[in-house]
Amino acid sequence: LFRSGQTMQLAHGDGLPANSELQRYAPHKAVLSTLLGGCVYSAWSFRKNQGRGLSGIALRAVLVGLSCGTASATHSWWQALQVRRHAEALERLQRTSEAVRMVPIDNLAPPLPVEEFDEATGQRAAEINAALLQQIREEERSRRRKALA
Repeated sequence: LFRSGQTMQLAHGDGLPANSELQRYAPHKAVLSTLLGGCVYSAWSFRKNQGRGLSGIALRAVLVGLSCGTASATHSWWQALQVRRHAEALERLQRTSEAVRMVPIDNLAPPLPVEEFDEATGQRAAEINAALLQQIREEERSRRRKALA
């Protein structure tokens, strides 16, 4: 959707960058889908009925064409919405990247410094962790007593 080297800037009307390929051809695609859908239905209906009973075929062909065009436009809109959400998420990630500290999650990961964690959360992690472990132990003891009784 984007050529390399172009910046992603959100346009305020449609949620797409002004230079995206999707925005440029979406209306043309919807119009062509409308025309093609109506023409194909008209030809199929004519062949199916072998030239008989053509009353109302124009209205039905128009309705089928509009349905095809609506489906195409909806698909383009959905893609545009996904592109906008993706761009917003990337922009939000870039904006908050300095504040977020990514720590690997495996056994070899260095421990997070307690002081830094306490400062970031405004709580004392060691004390809260000890209280939580004590509560878990007490719950386990009470379950064991109930199971034995």
